[in-house]
Amino acid sequence: MQLIVKPMGYGDCCVLRQGRALLIADCGSRTNRRASARHGRSASAYAWAAIREELADGPVADLLITRFDPDRFNGFLHLKGARVVQRVYLPHSLYQQRGDAAHALATLALTAPSGSWGWHAARDGAALLARLPQVCGQVLLRRQGQTIRFAGQALKVLWPCAPAAEQLTLFKSEPAGCVCPQWMGAEPEQIDLEYAVRRAVNQIQPGGWARCQQLAGAFAACLESLAQEGAKEAENCRPAAEALTEAMAALLPLREAVQAQAGQRPELAALLEKYAAARRQAWQNRLDEGSLVCALDDRLLLTGDVDQEVLDELRRSGLLEQRYKAVQAPAHGARAMLLPAAGYLIVSNGYRKGWGVRAALVRSAAGRVVCTRAYKEAGCCEYMARRACPKKCIRMGDCFKLELGAEPGRRKTKR
Repeated sequence: MQLIVKPMGYGDCCVLRQGRALLIADCGSRTNRRASARHGRSASAYAWAAIREELADGPVADLLITRFDPDRFNGFLHLKGARVVQRVYLPHSLYQQRGDAAHALATLALTAPSGSWGWHAARDGAALLARLPQVCGQVLLRRQGQTIRFAGQALKVLWPCAPAAEQLTLFKSEPAGCVCPQWMGAEPEQIDLEYAVRRAVNQIQPGGWARCQQLAGAFAACLESLAQEGAKEAENCRPAAEALTEAMAALLPLREAVQAQAGQRPELAALLEKYAAARRQAWQNRLDEGSLVCALDDRLLLTGDVDQEVLDELRRSGLLEQRYKAVQAPAHGARAMLLPAAGYLIVSNGYRKGWGVRAALVRSAAGRVVCTRAYKEAGCCEYMARRACPKKCIRMGDCFKLELGAEPGRRKTKR
């Protein structure tokens, strides 16, 4: 089995290949304007270009999305054709947190500034949920204890945890059918902030906030459909996906009116900016702790964007191996974390100062460090800023390929 790492900029993409079988783990990118102009294409088109050739000869392909974030999936928005992929795997936490997810995405679709992470998360999230029934055969949610079958082998899902063990988890599931009026765990000040935004929106267009709630309901219904038994055939999710597309289209005129008023009224712009920032931060934290973590025995560990607390919980539970052949660093390498030992640590550069590869992460690596090095800017890596990359770093070009070998039980032992 071969691991192929693609450069995504601020994003990730790992491809597992076994013969004609492919498992594409994430394919997303987020670039700043300077980088986008350099590549001459949008961030999602840049991500798609990295895997387009892999899918050109009609392989048996599955997709794995470790985190519901554009820098993990926006390349998949360019998929075309019926059942071009067989299965799409998503973290079960997306369903567990569906009420908060629906509320976050709907409110960010209305209030987040154009070009911001919040706007892209809402717009691209709706586009992905609408496209999946068109391009894949099955949509499957995965949680701790389940597996992802691939080419006769199985990736074991380590996180998110199963609902039966929620008392041990770092997040709580929501009641069935819950579409939150406020986000989960919101402080009183944040709730008051939302009421202020709601009043402002209704003043601009009477009943406007109800349209935002309709979009939240459509998001929740779409996520609900993914967990139903019939979702194993993605075609059964099409009605909910179409309703979500219609609800998003209905919100856009209101969004334009709200953003236009914000451009003329500084106090409204400040209110929307404060609300969108608080909503984005709360939702990003939920996404991080609900990332999908999976392992291919002791050969490969994919970590999504989980934080140190989740890794410590997995370590205490005995679910992590002492050493892997390859480990994908959480958060694109932008956090200094205590990770399992690895022959190869895979990190991707950030796209701005403060979100680059952490020197402490590189120093603590037991083996080689594979740096996707998509952008040659000083802010992308602390070492690159000093022009003194250590010898353990491998600066990859178009891609990095690594033979993972056979399963432990099939390996030949040396006499």
